[in-house]
Amino acid sequence: MDNELIIGAMDSSSDGILISDPYGDIIYLNDAYVKTTGLSREEMLGKNLEDLLEKEIINKALSLEVIKDKKRVSTMHKYVSGKAALTTASPIYDSNNELIGVVNNTRNVTDLVDLKNELTDTKELTIKYSEEIKRLREQFVKDKDFIYASKEMNATVKLASRVAKYDSTVLIHGESGTGKEVLAKFIHSGSPRKDESFIKVNCAAIPKDLFESELFGYEGGAFTGAGKEGKPGMFELANEGTILLDEVGELPLPVQSKLLRVIQEREVYRVGGKNPISLDVRIIAATNRNLKQEVKDGNFREDLFFRLNVIPITIPPLRERREDIEELIIYFLEKLNRKYNKTITITKKAIEALTSHSWPGNVRELENLIEYLFIMTNKEEIQIEDLPTKILSRQMMNFTDISKDSETPKLIYLLELYEKYIIKDAMDNFSSLRKAAKALGVHPSTLSRKLKKYDIEILTHEE
Repeated sequence: MDNELIIGAMDSSSDGILISDPYGDIIYLNDAYVKTTGLSREEMLGKNLEDLLEKEIINKALSLEVIKDKKRVSTMHKYVSGKAALTTASPIYDSNNELIGVVNNTRNVTDLVDLKNELTDTKELTIKYSEEIKRLREQFVKDKDFIYASKEMNATVKLASRVAKYDSTVLIHGESGTGKEVLAKFIHSGSPRKDESFIKVNCAAIPKDLFESELFGYEGGAFTGAGKEGKPGMFELANEGTILLDEVGELPLPVQSKLLRVIQEREVYRVGGKNPISLDVRIIAATNRNLKQEVKDGNFREDLFFRLNVIPITIPPLRERREDIEELIIYFLEKLNRKYNKTITITKKAIEALTSHSWPGNVRELENLIEYLFIMTNKEEIQIEDLPTKILSRQMMNFTDISKDSETPKLIYLLELYEKYIIKDAMDNFSSLRKAAKALGVHPSTLSRKLKKYDIEILTHEE
């Protein structure tokens, strides 16, 4: 083999290499050895290792131990450079098994330790970021139409996230429109069953005489009008997944007793069937009724209530978490803008007015109103004047201040303020005073006087 090639390979090695003859004289060392140890070629090359020890240029020489014992030696060592290294000295034999030298291989482990520490730090940072991302996902679950920023909803979502991992039955309480179904889907998506079916049953929408067959299914010919093939019920369709019993308080008492048996036995009998069908299903129930009171009134079975109420979760109404309203408004607008390729925005005053509303229909009512405003506005920005009268009048009543010294009754003041909004909107939307007056059903001279009264600038022009 070409000696030049061998020397070139050793010179290029990232490990430090030192070779001595069988007497301890150094005959070769590469750049990596010099860099790792901090020792120069001049003070090492051609020198004897024992002399270097005596002069305290080095404090350890493994090669001498190999020459003496004819065995490989390894140790961790710290050099004058301050770098720690793993050093291995190995004997070199000729074809007659005679010792002809020692090769000393020195690997810099300081860099490896630094790299290990770096990786540890990176891992800790990754865990930290993962936890932060998880927290943010819990705070704003926009991909699931689940938007909130309030402490109340944060506590609700934290509880839902915790119970999602288990198969325990959950009972979600909340007024109509608060998002009970959305929360149920959130629990399902965070559970081990997330890749299986999520079946929603609206107990308030199923006719009483069809409850049993819809929930539990029926065998072929079980009753008049039943198909020959039979039909699986909602529980069967949800097998291995999750079933949501929405508005569970609407269930008739006879069906309640059968539902109780399904929960207890984890099996279902189809209508007209004789053989039980085993079930592995996670049950989530939701209601806007006070089931405790329904139990007292005899409308809901107490034993079923206790079976469903294993993990109760309450979604607070929108009026009790006003911090969420602005987030929801912006989200619903963004959603509509994406769908219809528009860029409609909303003014801060309009948002403030919407935030002050009581929202008896909760999130559903808010979403419907934003969709209405989005469709009906002919401007690029929804303004306070565009809001429904019931919201606008309440905003005016609650947030309009009149000086104590004013002789104008508040009602008159508010009516005039509302008139001003209407006139200003008409002037913004018509090209002339005459057209605006015609649209408002007044004489142009009357409109002109009111413009002066309310100090509204005339930006239109006569045709």
